[in-house]
Amino acid sequence: MRQVPRRGLLGAVVGALGLTATARAQGLFDKRIIFNVARGEVEAVRRDLLKGENPNQVDERRTPLLITAASRGHLAIVDMLLKAGAAVDGVDADQRTALMWAAERDDIDVAQLLLARNPRVNLQDRQGVTALIAAARRGAAEIVRALLARKADPNIADFTGRTALSHAMRGNRQAIASMLRAAGGRE
Repeated sequence: MRQVPRRGLLGAVVGALGLTATARAQGLFDKRIIFNVARGEVEAVRRDLLKGENPNQVDERRTPLLITAASRGHLAIVDMLLKAGAAVDGVDADQRTALMWAAERDDIDVAQLLLARNPRVNLQDRQGVTALIAAARRGAAEIVRALLARKADPNIADFTGRTALSHAMRGNRQAIASMLRAAGGRE
């Protein structure tokens, strides 16, 4: 009976890196659309999508195009990607959605575009942060209001045990704290 060697953690990491290197060698991460989205090249992204590029592609860090555009405030590109069928609830390596990035940036225009596509507003990232917590922490009152209107749960806590209200109080953001209390939020 021949024994098969067991791959340890190091072997798994080397294997994963090998797959990434193989994918890069095959040109899977060399798509122009990835760079055009990152640079905010609206017309170039439009051309790429018209040529049939997939709006749900990811870069080598596994970040979807929609998140790249949202995290950089490229409103027109976010709109194009959504119209082309980009998944509104796609996540990056930290499990953050485009809506979380818009909340963190206090970008109400991007947030409204995303909210119009009915995303799951209570998703949590690897730290347990929701879009509502990110907005409360940032002081993004308009986004907090929009999220509450979409039934975001003000009582979800991150992995430190803090809710959106706790973050608002900690940042001395009284107007946001009042909105969250009115929506039934607790510390």
